[in-house]
Amino acid sequence: MPLKSHYSVIIVGAGPTGLMLANILGVEQIDTLLLERNERTVSEPRAVSIDDESLRTIQGVGLIEAVLGDVVQGYGSHYYSPSGRAFARVQPAVQEYGFPRRSAFRQPILEAQLREGLRHYSHVEARFSHLLQRFDQDGSGVALQLAGPDGTVQTTRCDYLVGCDGAHSFVREALGISMEGASFGERWLIVDLLGTPDRFRHTRVYCDPLRPAISLPGPNGTRRYEFMLRPGEDEASLLKEDAVRDMIARRSAGDRNLPIARKVVYAFHARVARHWSKGRVFLAGDAAHLSPPFAGQGMNSGVRDSLNLGWKLASVVRGELGPGLLVTYEQERKPHAWALIEMAMRIGHFMMPRSRAQAFLMQNLLRLLSVFP
Repeated sequence: MPLKSHYSVIIVGAGPTGLMLANILGVEQIDTLLLERNERTVSEPRAVSIDDESLRTIQGVGLIEAVLGDVVQGYGSHYYSPSGRAFARVQPAVQEYGFPRRSAFRQPILEAQLREGLRHYSHVEARFSHLLQRFDQDGSGVALQLAGPDGTVQTTRCDYLVGCDGAHSFVREALGISMEGASFGERWLIVDLLGTPDRFRHTRVYCDPLRPAISLPGPNGTRRYEFMLRPGEDEASLLKEDAVRDMIARRSAGDRNLPIARKVVYAFHARVARHWSKGRVFLAGDAAHLSPPFAGQGMNSGVRDSLNLGWKLASVVRGELGPGLLVTYEQERKPHAWALIEMAMRIGHFMMPRSRAQAFLMQNLLRLLSVFP
């Protein structure tokens, strides 16, 4: 079907941030178009930790009952020394926002649930296999040129455009906005397993300078392992199945032969966009900030972006508040996103000791800190 000639808001990117923003605008009764270049939502596991604020946001769009059925609520982190002894436990028990501070989920399932939630809103249109080719803005709105699944080019306009199109954001690059911060040389091997017999419900963090590693529980018998690669190690060799299974066996013999759903090597980043908007175009999620994975806050920060920006866009579109309100989006979200990135980097220092001496000092520092509430 052809696109309408005008929408109040167009969102580019149907990851968790874009899908959440579309649901929020759906609740707010705002005429919205969601564009995604891929055929469907993701099929492979990516983010695995969801926090209490994100669950409250999901509750706010009426999807909490569906989502909680596939979430393992309430898990912490246990930290282990090179000798295998637990030297610290972080298990938050408070629930100020109505849900546990940290829970496990599967991103493909959550994205499918958020996409299904859009069916409740006749004024929200989701178009997959649609590629944004260019956009231009003026004082009254944004004009877009899109290519559909058969290559047919269409044009449309909107009052506001939001780029939720990931780390390599086309929207951000088209605006000429740079990223600030650092990319790190450490590489991590990520392995997602199915059908684990291990029912330990907390994350195990192995602070071993020889091979820092993490074991994270997931719903429905899934488990993720993350192993830090040493400088000079060959990615292709370590991605071979036997090498992957040997690394898993060093941490859990029972998981060695389980089905592998995904294995990939990635480097991590601590970066934020210099600006989060330009005129009538905004950035959210990974398009605006990239976090190391150690605090589990990358996706959750994107959900916070959606909640902060969503009600403000709705209020401005309806004429209840002036467009000056939208300036507060970056003012409020950027410092908070960077604070969580810095927290993730601090956690990473404990998880990745460079030597046994450094590991000893860090572990004893944590033991000292744990004396205080």
